[in-house]
Amino acid sequence: MILIVGGLYIFKQLVKTDYDFGWKKWHAPPFYADLALKFQKGDILDVGCATCELYTFLRNNSWTEKYYGIDPIKYEDYIYPPDVNLIISEASETEFPEVDTVILYNILEHADDPLNILEKSLKSTKHNVLVNIPKRNEEMWVKYGLFEPHQLDKTHKHCGFSPEECYNLVDLAGGEIKTYHEAGEINAMKSMPLWNNSIPRGIMFLMSKVFSSKTYYHDIWCEVLPR
Repeated sequence: MILIVGGLYIFKQLVKTDYDFGWKKWHAPPFYADLALKFQKGDILDVGCATCELYTFLRNNSWTEKYYGIDPIKYEDYIYPPDVNLIISEASETEFPEVDTVILYNILEHADDPLNILEKSLKSTKHNVLVNIPKRNEEMWVKYGLFEPHQLDKTHKHCGFSPEECYNLVDLAGGEIKTYHEAGEINAMKSMPLWNNSIPRGIMFLMSKVFSSKTYYHDIWCEVLPR
């Protein structure tokens, strides 16, 4: 919106476009933090490290190896752990250091070219790459009118990944999936308030019978090995 004050044009934001959802600190460690601790093989490269909360979690659980973190943004108002090796750069534009384990947690959905990021990760790892991505549940969208939280993230370049796409992406990158796990089970009926409000209340009981066993998973986690 443009306001004219004293002959000067002043641009005023009509609708807020920037948000901070409080993600800079984990309120509780996500499930994939424990999997990183369990499957890591030593030194770690955390691609899309943000504020290095994974590093803090690992250190608090007796992990003592070297940690590298790549992220395009450094938050000036945030105090990073003192002994992280922070690389401020776009992952697609920087050389990855050689490490034992590469972490790709919630990063591939943000990348214009997720294949490139996975290929670079497989070339730089000595042992494995740990991946977490949002799972796309189109059946829930199309048939039942349900939406998933990751659809609201305006920084996502992709609307999640199907299992088939995940396996195909890994194969094209020159890797193979050793461990595959779907996580974040959600019961469809618990998400009913997110459904189309035009559903008549009179048939809610019948719908509960139909959908009571309908569950879906909102994350895919996998351990990938170079082939």
